[in-house]
Amino acid sequence: MNKNKLLGIIKTKGRTVKDVVQSINNFENVSITYSTFYKGLRDERPFRQSEILALSKTLGLSEDDIMSIFFGELVS
Repeated sequence: MNKNKLLGIIKTKGRTVKDVVQSINNFENVSITYSTFYKGLRDERPFRQSEILALSKTLGLSEDDIMSIFFGELVS
């Protein structure tokens, strides 16, 4: 989890974490609290697939953004 990149994108889009959490909760099958969102940022719990999809749509994330934020380096 690359929290700095995610938080940077949120900031460059002129959004706040509170605003983003409210927006992703409007998606079907997504219900996340601010506390749970921050646990995801701190790697205390993984973001669910539905949460990642909602975040990507809310923030306009590219596939590369999604991979670099939510999935670590591939090790062969």
